[in-house]
Amino acid sequence: MVLLLAGGCSLAGRSLGGYVDDKLVKGAVKRRFVSQNVGGAGEVKVDTFGGTVYLTGTVGTAEQKSDAEIAAWQVGGVAQVVNDLVVAQPPGSVSALPRSPRRHQLSRRLPGITRVDLGRPGGPDLAYDAGGRVVASIYTVAWQDLIDSGLTTLPPPGRPIDHVSMYALTERPNRPGVHYAVILWHVSAREAAALR
Repeated sequence: MVLLLAGGCSLAGRSLGGYVDDKLVKGAVKRRFVSQNVGGAGEVKVDTFGGTVYLTGTVGTAEQKSDAEIAAWQVGGVAQVVNDLVVAQPPGSVSALPRSPRRHQLSRRLPGITRVDLGRPGGPDLAYDAGGRVVASIYTVAWQDLIDSGLTTLPPPGRPIDHVSMYALTERPNRPGVHYAVILWHVSAREAAALR
């Protein structure tokens, strides 16, 4: 204890064990960033308190922001992740107007979802609420795949899943046949209903 006080460290209302646990989680999150080559990890600041990981700083893309949050969730002992990372505007792109994202096909059914970032092929699209929090991962699945293998083949999104909902999607030229949107909610059913 004397070493902590002499070194200028503060327990900030935590027990010594809680302080040590938070330091271990913080170190594990940073190591995960390095091992998974999370883009812009040098720009990401990690803080922990009571099992909650706080991510702040600047990253280059929305995908890097999401990857950092997923990597943090994969560390044992993490109870919650608060992702306050800011996506930097690419150099040379100057606009006084906010960028108008392409509307997702579910936008009318889920009006509380303010933005959906398209994911990698085979990966989920990420749905955000008005506060910029990732509230759901959305997979587009062909009906035949659902019949043949169900939902077991969906890669885990790296975040806790509270509940699942599904919607039929209209056929499109680039996506022939019947498809379903499988929504893996990362918030409770009550919070998801409040988004509408």
